[in-house]
Amino acid sequence: MAVIIREMTSDDASAVSDIYIKSWKENYGELLADDVMKEQISQRFSPELQAQEADNPDIISLVAMDNDEIVGVSSSSMDERNQAWIDRMHIVPAHQGKGISKLLMNATLAKHSGLQSIALKVIEGNERAISIYERHGFFQTDKIENDAEVGGATTIIMSRTLPRN
Repeated sequence: MAVIIREMTSDDASAVSDIYIKSWKENYGELLADDVMKEQISQRFSPELQAQEADNPDIISLVAMDNDEIVGVSSSSMDERNQAWIDRMHIVPAHQGKGISKLLMNATLAKHSGLQSIALKVIEGNERAISIYERHGFFQTDKIENDAEVGGATTIIMSRTLPRN
């Protein structure tokens, strides 16, 4: 398997949308109520929204390619306080455990090198993701009960410092 990481284009939007939807169902199906899951998927993961994000210069969207197939995706951005955030990182379930998250994480961190730190939010109970983030030097910095951004679920904020150039 020769996986390469590249920037997402609007042509990738449908495949990326499918990855997000499958990943959310697999990772959060037991953690979120059905109505919350449907709402989150419709608000966050439509192909149209993915195409807009791919064309937005303020969002860094990367895809992991295994031959001609997109097998992983990450999205990151800066907030109004100039804090870098990993907004999403998902791997096709059949390709999990093959080092793709490490490649995507390293590429995402490299895109933000020179900044002081980077943060992310993860839904409490997603132990697989939390473990991956911890292996990459992230640690819990806060916890949000009833996080409206994810339908009232509890989220954990994790952060790590970035190496200076």
